[in-house]
Amino acid sequence: MIDDDIDYLSTNLYDAIIIDDDDDDVEFISVQGPFVDDEVRWGAPGPPRSHIRTTRRQTKPFVAYEPRTRPVTNPSSLQGHWITDTFCLVSGLVVELRQDSSAPFKCGDFLSIESVYEDLDTHAVYLRGLLYRRAKTLDGMLPKKLNEVYQVLQQNLEDPRPISIQSLHDVPVSLAVRTRCLKHTNAPFPENSFRTHEDMHGQTDEFRRDNAQLTCRWKRLFQYTCSTDLKTGYPKQQSLQRLTDVECDEGFGVSDVVLRKAVPKIEADLAVIDLTAEEAVDQDAQQLANMLSKTHIYDTSTDSAYTFGDFFCGAGGVSVGAREAGFKIVYGVDHDRDACATYRLNFPGTTVFEEDVNHNLTVRKENAHVRCVHMSTVCKTISTAYTVRGRNHDANEATLFTISDILRKATPMVATLEQTFGALNQGKMQLFNAFVWQFTSMNYSVKWAVHTLSEYGVPQARKRLIMIAACPGHPLPDFPMPTHAPSTENPVPDLAPYSPDQLVRGCITTSGGQNNWHPSGTRHFTEREYACLQTFPLNHVFLGTRSSVVQQVGNAVPPAFSQKLFESIRKTFEEIDTQDRQRAEPILVDDDEDMMDEPRIVVDLD
Repeated sequence: MIDDDIDYLSTNLYDAIIIDDDDDDVEFISVQGPFVDDEVRWGAPGPPRSHIRTTRRQTKPFVAYEPRTRPVTNPSSLQGHWITDTFCLVSGLVVELRQDSSAPFKCGDFLSIESVYEDLDTHAVYLRGLLYRRAKTLDGMLPKKLNEVYQVLQQNLEDPRPISIQSLHDVPVSLAVRTRCLKHTNAPFPENSFRTHEDMHGQTDEFRRDNAQLTCRWKRLFQYTCSTDLKTGYPKQQSLQRLTDVECDEGFGVSDVVLRKAVPKIEADLAVIDLTAEEAVDQDAQQLANMLSKTHIYDTSTDSAYTFGDFFCGAGGVSVGAREAGFKIVYGVDHDRDACATYRLNFPGTTVFEEDVNHNLTVRKENAHVRCVHMSTVCKTISTAYTVRGRNHDANEATLFTISDILRKATPMVATLEQTFGALNQGKMQLFNAFVWQFTSMNYSVKWAVHTLSEYGVPQARKRLIMIAACPGHPLPDFPMPTHAPSTENPVPDLAPYSPDQLVRGCITTSGGQNNWHPSGTRHFTEREYACLQTFPLNHVFLGTRSSVVQQVGNAVPPAFSQKLFESIRKTFEEIDTQDRQRAEPILVDDDEDMMDEPRIVVDLD
């Protein structure tokens, strides 16, 4: 793995560092070059740099800004607006919007009308409501199903108003094309869609698209730190979340408890599924739908053990943090021999599968259910520092598409993924969308954000993309709040001098990182110093050669961050367990009623 965060300033401590193209080993050439000290290193002004950029690089907004409610100074609320002599638009209806060059809406967007008002200054009539879009507009983040839509939500964290109010859009009434039937459900596809509620046999796809029922199972949320970020299109955090049972229309919801209890019962059958078919129904959704079709579900027990599985575990950086957060580490999977030896030594009693992840997923058929699973898929092929196709390029890239298979095998309540933040670059968006699709196709809600790990106690300017996913019926845990910030009294300079009290000058990578040396300027960091800078505890022992140990350390997620991440996840588990125990408490009944041995949850899906 090669980090995006490499500081390319050169060091003359070694004549050269040779890294083979498959990144399996690192060789340090031990001929030490002459060390040259100068005043610049200790804070004196250096010579002017050539080609200094005087303007900020223009970057394309990740999300185009869409103006929402209009600043109308003289509005008049209306009970409705008559389109014709016999038809009136009122609150509660859903209308399809036509495409207009002056409006920021896409062809085929829909608006759920919350209110109707007239601008008395211009006499224009507007519809105010929440926006819905077809699943296909997400460029592969959601499975492309006909008439499946998602709700668009936007939140400015500086705005105290509820998300439902912040997300309202004002649309000229002239953009309304027709009314549509829209149902909200949290049942797995194709339940509660027009396929099960309407007779469309013999009708064309065009007719179904324009007339059949719309079904919303998802909501997409953009969160912004301030109004400036909102207008420039840079969200702090994004998510695709399944609707909860309380957000569903009457008769279209399934208890969230039932949904999450059914997930561990899905069989791990890695069958080939045709992903090119628009109406493909994967086996996992079908299994879940079949289990939910039973009228009575008796299992109300709580999975109280906070079990944890670590795929691509390496030397155990994530597992160390999960263990400190109170999780029981059940197994780890990695193909690197030295990393697995290190993992076994530091996690006695934990099963270690020293094998390729694809081999583990396809050959080992048994279910490996844990409460939480982590994936650090190989990020080398999508790193911005990856410029030459390596010997193991195809094998490394194949690991990026194992997410859904891991979810199918481990059936976790919550899953996490760590990747290089280069996955969000514009040129990698198709691949990133495939990441999201692998979660949503398994009916997992997912959120993602780029985190600067120095804000969590890691002494490096390292940025990582972190994704958290939750199974159907389970709330998404929050990302941990930052615990560290730059000092305002003694700000760390961007360049020299290099103080031992400041952040490491570069990131700890698989080769140790460029421009990283001991503050004395006379030697490289030792393996233990590298591990400490990566926030491994002192009792974490590494096995292997120097180059192997440095690579293990550089590949690891810093435990200081992973501990905070899994503490937040455990907090969510504890809250859910408390709610489940309260639901399972026996209910007092009259003497003439039959007593049940165990509480049960009754779901009527008819």
